[in-house]
Amino acid sequence: MEKVIEQLNIFNNMKNRGAKKVFLIEELTYIKRLGGLTNLNFLVAHKGKKYVLRFPAHEFEDIINRQNEKANQQIAAEIGVTVGNVVFTDEGIKMTPYYDAAAHLTRDLIATAEYLEKVAGVLSTLHSSKREFINRFNYWEEVEKYKAALTEIPSSYVLLEERVRKLMQGERQDYVPCHIDSVTTNFIQNDAKQLLLIDWEYSANYLPEWDLAAFVLERELSEEQEQMLLDYYGLPASSKKSLDLQKLKSDFLWSLWSLVKEKEDSSFEEYTAKRTGRLIENLDKYYRVYGHE
Repeated sequence: MEKVIEQLNIFNNMKNRGAKKVFLIEELTYIKRLGGLTNLNFLVAHKGKKYVLRFPAHEFEDIINRQNEKANQQIAAEIGVTVGNVVFTDEGIKMTPYYDAAAHLTRDLIATAEYLEKVAGVLSTLHSSKREFINRFNYWEEVEKYKAALTEIPSSYVLLEERVRKLMQGERQDYVPCHIDSVTTNFIQNDAKQLLLIDWEYSANYLPEWDLAAFVLERELSEEQEQMLLDYYGLPASSKKSLDLQKLKSDFLWSLWSLVKEKEDSSFEEYTAKRTGRLIENLDKYYRVYGHE
């Protein structure tokens, strides 16, 4: 890893360039640390241009497939829903263009009607692209990865897993390219105020309702805002049950993810409790609306 940090030496991915492009770490000017739950992200400058430099979190090195991420992001860029990479090493160190307009995309702004329409548009463009990512999202395989990273699974999660497994029996498999982690912080806007998705670490072919559910949950949309998003997206009423199931699945999976994070950072305890509590609450609601089948 130190050798990679000393010299980021890669091929420029831009279509109109074929030459090798070298970024020496000494030539990068540090500006500030950026947010991010999984990785270390920094705003840097190189020869007058700003970039986001990402170093992946080491505790997920055995969980996240960086080659899948790289390939899927390239496909997403061709679809027109993300930025292109300037640097992407085999170790997952990545550098992408930074847009000043991204700083103005707040949690409040992205929940307005104007931006909910943009969010719906980005997800719809991705899902309806007729393209395929190079991997499929295997929900239970991902669950097992996080369980394997934990020394002990709380008994309550064993019971929750049994309930989620039962509800998923017979689930359809009409998969499309999905971001999988379509939360507020993974949306940016470029200087033309075009909304884009970043950070394709978990991307895969999966059910489109998953991406909608992920955004609804993380942004904590009101019922009115959620319905507005679904109307802009054009989600059929017949898919509402699947959407609500994806919410349950999402909270269960990311609760386990948060338990892994707790091993090194106790501040994630609150996040774990929040997602687990909402899962239990929404399970009861799901049973009331759809029954136990």
